[in-house]
Amino acid sequence: MDRVMKHEKKRIFGQSMVEVVVVVGIVVLLITGLVSVTTATLRFSQMSKSRTQALQYAKEGLEVVRIVKEAKWDDIPTSASTKYCLAKGQQNLGNAVLGVCPMDIDNMFSRTVVFSDEGTSCTVATFCRKVTVTVSFTEQGQNRSVILTSYITNWRMR
Repeated sequence: MDRVMKHEKKRIFGQSMVEVVVVVGIVVLLITGLVSVTTATLRFSQMSKSRTQALQYAKEGLEVVRIVKEAKWDDIPTSASTKYCLAKGQQNLGNAVLGVCPMDIDNMFSRTVVFSDEGTSCTVATFCRKVTVTVSFTEQGQNRSVILTSYITNWRMR
């Protein structure tokens, strides 16, 4: 009888060990999944923050154009396509720059403002212009951009 009891104890101990290994494996899988989900959430949160900030800089660029337009319509270029680099806090259009604008906003963003006649319903460019503000930035090694387009008119001349 004593031998039977010892044999049953060994079997119970062996089953318990298998259960512990299975439970530890399940816990490791759950923790790995939680860490992966948390990492992905943080990455997408940072991407969303960058894009929201770029959108705000693009809106600010359109507002600068509206300020310049209201102050003096003649400062709005009439050439077919004119490109300006617009730094952070800049309240005027400055000088036209050819090529790529530097990352001069928070060392992460560059902002360009392009005026053109393309897509305007006006027949005379002296009355309306298409404005495209592009904010470019690098995110996780990839070049990204936010583009806003608006149309401005010289309503005082009509």
